[in-house]
Amino acid sequence: MVDILRTGLSALISSQRALATTSHNIANANKPGYSRQRVEIGSNIPHFAGSAGRPMYVGTGVHVQSIERLYDDFAMQQVRGHTSNVGQAETMDQWIGQLDGVLGDGKTGLAPALDQFFAAAQDVADSPASLPARQAMLGQAGTLAARFQELDNQINGLRQGVNQTLGNAVGEINTLAQGIAKINESIVLSQGGNGGTAPDLLDQRDQMVADLARKVPVTTLAQSDGTLTVFVGNGQTLVQGYKTYGLEVTRSASDSRKLDIRFAQNSAVVTDHLSGGEVGGLVAFQNQVLDPAQNKLGLMAVGLAKTFNDQHRLGMDFNGQLGGDFFKTGAPFPGNPPPSDVALAAPNTNNSGTATVTFQIADIGAVQPSDYEVFLGSSGYSVRRLSDDKVVYSGASMPGAPVDGLTIGIGGGAMSVGDRFLVQPTRETARSFQLAIQDPRQIAVAAPIKTAASQSNVGTAKISAGEALDAGNPDLLRSVELRFTSATQFDVVDVSATPPATLATSQLYTPGASVPSGSPPPFDNGWRVAVTGTPAKGDVFKIDSNAGGVGDNRNALKLAGLQARQTLLNGTSNFRDVHGQMVAEVGTRGGNARATLQAQTALLEHATQARDGVSGVNLDEEAANLMKYQQSYEAAAKVVQIGDSIIQTLLDAIRR
Repeated sequence: MVDILRTGLSALISSQRALATTSHNIANANKPGYSRQRVEIGSNIPHFAGSAGRPMYVGTGVHVQSIERLYDDFAMQQVRGHTSNVGQAETMDQWIGQLDGVLGDGKTGLAPALDQFFAAAQDVADSPASLPARQAMLGQAGTLAARFQELDNQINGLRQGVNQTLGNAVGEINTLAQGIAKINESIVLSQGGNGGTAPDLLDQRDQMVADLARKVPVTTLAQSDGTLTVFVGNGQTLVQGYKTYGLEVTRSASDSRKLDIRFAQNSAVVTDHLSGGEVGGLVAFQNQVLDPAQNKLGLMAVGLAKTFNDQHRLGMDFNGQLGGDFFKTGAPFPGNPPPSDVALAAPNTNNSGTATVTFQIADIGAVQPSDYEVFLGSSGYSVRRLSDDKVVYSGASMPGAPVDGLTIGIGGGAMSVGDRFLVQPTRETARSFQLAIQDPRQIAVAAPIKTAASQSNVGTAKISAGEALDAGNPDLLRSVELRFTSATQFDVVDVSATPPATLATSQLYTPGASVPSGSPPPFDNGWRVAVTGTPAKGDVFKIDSNAGGVGDNRNALKLAGLQARQTLLNGTSNFRDVHGQMVAEVGTRGGNARATLQAQTALLEHATQARDGVSGVNLDEEAANLMKYQQSYEAAAKVVQIGDSIIQTLLDAIRR
C-alpha cells in the first residue's frame, strides 16, 4: 500500500512541477529573449517483487530529472549577428538623414546662395557703373559666406553629436559587460555542484549579449564552468568569467576632432575593428559620409575664393585701383600674407620626432576633397590619400613637386621613423570663408588695361581689347606703344618712362599672334594683346591703364562666367558640380543605408522566427499542456487519495 501512495505522490509532485513550468512559460510568453522551458520526467527505479526463478518488477513512479531550456545556439548567433547589422544600418540611416537635411535643403542649402550670388555678379556686368547693383552683389556675397559658415557649423555640430553618442555607447557597452560578468558568477553559484543551471539566468545573459550586439559586433564562447566569454572587434576579450575588460574613448592620436575606442587596461585601439552595431555605424558615418561632405564643402569654399580672387585681382575697381581679394579664407596659398600662406599639418600624438610639416595649395584645380597622411617609414617618405587609401607619393625625401595640387614640406626639425602627420587642405576652409571687401566701389568690374589705335594710322590693322595676365606685375598699368617700322616689323616702347624706353625692337609681325610672344618673351608687362589686319609703316597702337573706365564690364563678365567654368577636380567640375556631387553622394549613402536597414531588418525577423521556432512560447501548445498536466495532477491526487483510503481501511481492520 505504501508503494501505491509513494507512486501517487511522485506523480503528483511531477505534475505539479510541470504545471508550474507551463505557467512560467505562459507568464513569460511576451518577454524578449525568453526561452521556453520543459520538464524532463524520468521513471524511478522499479521495485523487485518476484521470487527466485520468477523475477517481477513493479514500477515506483516518476521523478523530475531536470527543467530544460529549449535553445539553439546557432539560431541565437544568427540573431546576434543580424542585430549588429540592424544597429549599424539604423545608426547610418538616422545620421545620414540629418546630414542630408542640412545639405539638400532647397531654400537654406548652398545651391540657392551660389545661384543668387552669380546672378548678382551678372547684374553688375550688365550695369557696371551702377553702385546699387554692386551693393546687391556684396549683399549676396555676404549671404553666400554666411551660408558656407552655417553649413560648416552644422556639420561640426553633427560631428560633436557623433562623438557624444559614441561616448554614451561605450558607457552602455561597459555596463552590459559588467552585467554579463555578474550573471556568469550567478550561473556558477546556481549550479551548486549538481551540474544544473537556472534557465532564467541563461536567458538574462543571452538578452544582455543581444543588447550588447546592437551596440557592437560580438562573438561568444561557452566555457565548461558555465560562464560565457564575450569577444569584440577582431577577437579582443570583453568579458571572461567574472572579469570585464572595459572600453574607453580618447581623442584620436591622428585627428583631435575624432574619438578612438580602446581597451582601458592595455590601451589597444579597436575603433577600426568595430564594423557593426551602433558604434560601427557612428564610426562609418563619420569616416565615410561626414568627412567627405565637409571636405567637398571646403573645396567649394576654397575653390571659389581662389578662382574668384585670382580673376578679381585682374580687374580695376571704381576708383581706378587694381582689384584685391574679394573673399578670404584660411586656406594656405602661396603669396598670401603670413600666416595664411602656409598651414601646419597635425602631428600624430605618438610621434617621437621634432619635425613640423607644412603645406600650401599650389594648384586649386588639382586639389582633391580628401585628407592626407604624411608618413616616414624605414624606406622613406610617403603621402597617402585617405579618401581612397592610395599612396600618391613615395620617395627618399619629401615631395619636391606638388602632390594633388599641394606643396608639402618640412617646416623645421626632423621626422623620426614611424612619425605621421595629417594634412587637411579643405576641412576648415568653409568655416573661415568670408568677404574681404565692404565697399561696392572696390569691386573690380573693369579690365585694368585698354587699347587703342592712333588716329593717324593709315593701315587696316586693328588691336584687340587686351587681356591682363599678372596683377602682380609692377609694369601692368604703364603706357606702352606698338610702333610699326614697316608692314612686317614693330618696336615696343614704354612711353611712361622719361625719356621713353624701348622694350623690344624689330619684332616680327604675325597677324593674330599674341604680343609679346616667344619663350622667353622679350618683355613682360603682365598683359597680352593681338593685332590683326595689315598695318602700315608709322602705325601706332597704344596699351594703357583703364583708370576711369567705370563703364567697362570685361572683368565683371569673367567673374560672372566663373559659375560655369570647370575650375575644380582637374578641370572636370565647377562649383555647382561639386555641390551636386556632395549632395548626391550623401543622398546615395542615405538610400543605401535605408535599403540595408530594410534588408537586415527582414533577415533579423527571419532569424528571430527561427529562434522562436525552437525557443519561443506557443500559447496554444502551453494551454494544451496545462490541461494535460492538470488532468495528470488530478489523477495523481486521486491515486494518493485511494492509497490513503486503503491504508486507513487496513488500520481500522487491525484495530478491530
